[in-house]
Amino acid sequence: MRNLKRTLSLALASVMLVGMMSVGASAVNASDFTDADEIVNKDAVSTMTALGIINGKEDGSYFDPTGTVTRAEMAKMLCVAINGGVDPVLGVKDTPTFTDIKGHWAESYIEYCAANGIIAGRGNNKFDPTGTVSATEAAKMLLGVLGYNAEKSGLVGNDWAINTNVLANQNGLYKNLSNLNANTLLTRDNAAQMIYNALDANMVELNAAGNYTTSQYSYTGTESVVTGTERVWVLTIKENNCTDSGIKAAVDALSGSVYNSRSDADETVKEVAGAELSKVKYALEQKTQNVYGENTVTKYADETMGHKYLSLITDGDAVLTDVEKDSKGTYTLYMNGITTKGQYTKVEGDYSNLIGQKVEVLYKDSENVYGVYASTDSSLIVESTAGKVEAVKNGEVKIDGTTYKVDSNVTTTALYTGKLIDGLNVGGNKAAAVKAYDNDDNGKIDTVVYVPFTAAKVTYVGEKSFNTDVNTNVKFEDVNAYDDMAKNDYVIKSDAANTVDDTDTYVLAETVEGKIEATKSDSVRIDGTWYNYVTTTPDKDLALDSTVKAAVLNGYIVKSEVVTASHELQDYAVIVKTDEDVNGYVAKLLFADGTTKVVTTDKDYGSAGENYGNALVTYEVKKGEYVLTKAKTNSGDADKAGFDLIVTGKYVNSSGKGKIGGESIADDAVIFVKDSAGKFSTMAGSDFAKYSTTSVVDQNITAYANKDNSTGYNSIVLAYVELTGTVNSITSNYGYVTSAVSTTKNDDGETVSSFTFWDGATEHKDIMTDEKVSLSKGDIFTYEENKDGSYTVSEVDNLLRTAIIAYNEKNGDIRFTDASLNSAGSNVNAEITDDTVIIGINSDDKAGVEGVVPTIAIETATSGVYQANAYYVMGVADEVKLLVVDTYGNIPAVDSVTTVTDESNLGTALKQYTDVTFEGNATISSKLEIPAGATLNVKGDLTANAAIVGNGTLNVTGNISDTSKVSTQLESTKTGETVSVSGGVVLGDVTGNVGSGSALYSGDQVKGKVIVQITVPADAVTDGTSKIKFDGSEPSTPTLTNRSDIYLAIDMSQSGQKVITIDKDGDWSSTTNDVYTLTVKW
Repeated sequence: MRNLKRTLSLALASVMLVGMMSVGASAVNASDFTDADEIVNKDAVSTMTALGIINGKEDGSYFDPTGTVTRAEMAKMLCVAINGGVDPVLGVKDTPTFTDIKGHWAESYIEYCAANGIIAGRGNNKFDPTGTVSATEAAKMLLGVLGYNAEKSGLVGNDWAINTNVLANQNGLYKNLSNLNANTLLTRDNAAQMIYNALDANMVELNAAGNYTTSQYSYTGTESVVTGTERVWVLTIKENNCTDSGIKAAVDALSGSVYNSRSDADETVKEVAGAELSKVKYALEQKTQNVYGENTVTKYADETMGHKYLSLITDGDAVLTDVEKDSKGTYTLYMNGITTKGQYTKVEGDYSNLIGQKVEVLYKDSENVYGVYASTDSSLIVESTAGKVEAVKNGEVKIDGTTYKVDSNVTTTALYTGKLIDGLNVGGNKAAAVKAYDNDDNGKIDTVVYVPFTAAKVTYVGEKSFNTDVNTNVKFEDVNAYDDMAKNDYVIKSDAANTVDDTDTYVLAETVEGKIEATKSDSVRIDGTWYNYVTTTPDKDLALDSTVKAAVLNGYIVKSEVVTASHELQDYAVIVKTDEDVNGYVAKLLFADGTTKVVTTDKDYGSAGENYGNALVTYEVKKGEYVLTKAKTNSGDADKAGFDLIVTGKYVNSSGKGKIGGESIADDAVIFVKDSAGKFSTMAGSDFAKYSTTSVVDQNITAYANKDNSTGYNSIVLAYVELTGTVNSITSNYGYVTSAVSTTKNDDGETVSSFTFWDGATEHKDIMTDEKVSLSKGDIFTYEENKDGSYTVSEVDNLLRTAIIAYNEKNGDIRFTDASLNSAGSNVNAEITDDTVIIGINSDDKAGVEGVVPTIAIETATSGVYQANAYYVMGVADEVKLLVVDTYGNIPAVDSVTTVTDESNLGTALKQYTDVTFEGNATISSKLEIPAGATLNVKGDLTANAAIVGNGTLNVTGNISDTSKVSTQLESTKTGETVSVSGGVVLGDVTGNVGSGSALYSGDQVKGKVIVQITVPADAVTDGTSKIKFDGSEPSTPTLTNRSDIYLAIDMSQSGQKVITIDKDGDWSSTTNDVYTLTVKW
């Protein structure tokens, strides 16, 4: 028996019975007319035009459904209908029957119908051919065609209209003509429907007693007869202890089955029970049964107008079980119980909405079907969902709380027309629509139609394919999919086996988003509407007060995700730092929404108090003070911190999307991050999961997960992690500074930076960072925009200055030179993709340029050497992550920057780049030269085990060990943190939070003059001869003693610098190369 298939509409929603009859094979269809949208009775119009009974107007291009029908036109329609759909060749009388039809175009049709008792005049011997027809008049004509005698049936005289309408209703002539006033003028649309209805009406004739009887016709058929007997084996299941529910049900279904031999029965049980055969006991009983054959006999059937005049046959007592679409766009119908032909092919209409119902088929042969309509014996008993269908008990079933009787031929096997669903076995398909039909008019359920579906979430959409969390690499050309599919869409999938065209079909699911206001054991209320679960156990994510986004189908939640959990992710924060001021204890907190705030706390959470460090905490505010509690980390906690699971494990990314402790990270998860530079931020799970395994510190992470109720899988929704690099190292947000960078204060009184930048498409004016940054006009940086409107910015790692020497716009191939800008050097072959960020600039005036595309660099006077015209950052494999194109075409070398992670590469980098950054603590083990014009930035401590020489600039954020190894020819400053030169400390009292003997850091509130001590290198002085100048002026006591210290009084209220010059022999002559210069900045 074929698998039940169903249209997508049934799988997705409760579809009402649409119309009793639908059109089949036809050369002309209602949809072919230009005014098709105005046609109401489309099935009837299609059939009438296909049979040639009604044609289009004028050139046939339009139908004019609201146009009225004249008496002459009605005469022609009936004449063609009773002549097999062919316009007959007819003659006329020398003396017309009616005085007003002579020479009229319809004269012959009127005469033919009058001669056959189908039509009559309107009195005074006139027919009135141009007069319009009412529905009652048209019904009278059709009743004449069916064999009713006007005199006998009372269709003449004063009551003719009443009698006509009564008889017309009895014969179904007014079916599907809702709100019809029989006395109003008949439209072409309604005329088609009335003739259409008449095709299936029985022909009648008067018998000798003067009574009407239904006409019959004979045909050759077959009947079943007993031709002999045979011995068979009947199987009975005695005991079934199978644990697999599917196997158990299949074994039970074998009881009562018949086999030709004992071995056939044994093999069947073995095949069905499989590994659980030992748990099954059964008996075989040999019986005698009849063998049947067929005899050819003459049979009789009721004659209809369609059969008598158009050779149309109506097959009845058949349940439509399947509809398939073929490659030519027509359909094949499969029927159950048809006495003549088991299937119909080349059918124009899609009748899948009638599956499961007893139907009648109007046809000439199996390839010429003119109509399929629900039998009058078939009716919809109840329409519901699979989850509300209970098991059959004692010939009854409860559906949606109401008990219905079930016919004896219905079993509890799921998923097939003619058998009833056991709602307990449909699992995640409880939301599927269910229709139960009575097909023999006894008020009991005979068939139940149900089709499974799959709910999914779209995770990727490409040009030719897409992925969901259920299926991957789904090609658009292989499925039916809706237009404008997008990532994160919820979809409902119907498998190919359940669609008319045998193709997997995806439709956009209905979604709701809102707060859960109330819950029950099997449902939740979202924004005033109750929705059922598809699982028997309520999902913990769907908790009271959670905000969720859910895909819903027929009142069920079939897929969902938590937008905000009931435990409120926004109640979590990370402690950035703690302190104490005049108001008491304070803490700077980073909140889940990415904002930071300095708050007053109820006690000291710093090292001298609770010592929370940079902990993940929950918080509540009491009397204006924040009370902090460390987040629970024990997976054994009863309430799991309000989550479904506490996960402890390492971060691993082996597939392109990282996991923590083996659990996937939700796209909308909140991830608190501390990077290698000590910066704190939050990011979405979808962004964090892109990090490689080595980008995250190799240590156990405590994370918090919730379970997806529709998939059963856990997803991380909250975590706090530490990175091995800067937080912006994977960002796709890049900017180019187009203004001066100023210093200002934010709302919390913190010192931050403000500037304007260009991102390649938009100029962001006067943005404010979340902390003070070291950027200048013309710098390139990465950024994240925080929810409070501030920006977290970082330097760009691995930014390389280059010349573009080849570019193919068609496939994105691009070639860069190395730092030498020579085409003979180590060129880099890469690819520009849709994900590449391209920023156009003019390096001459440091402005952004719109609409820039990669261009070939200008070759210099030296063959093969080019002017630098771009910066780039590489991404995964050959993909270019960032490309900055200079329309000026000549990026000066001073802007050449790079980041180095191995101290042994510093020497080479300083020869090729003018701005070199080393991330972390650096140890110099061999002599290192910093050339003039070059800058080395050490983001940590510097240990000088070998000489550091040159005339460049050395910036160190941490401490320098053994400053004697650092040449005084270098412009040596400690940038970012300390403002004193290497080795210097603050002496004496200062205004602010810096005490005597402490290093001075940026952000400290320092005002007035500060005494700074600077240790002079030993080789800069000799006994009694060395002299010193400050900014060109000698002090009153210019002579320095051996290894003396220099004390400077510096006004710290504004930034500045002091240039200290020391002459070893005191003659101020540079010819002896004994003059040392040291610049001190603050």
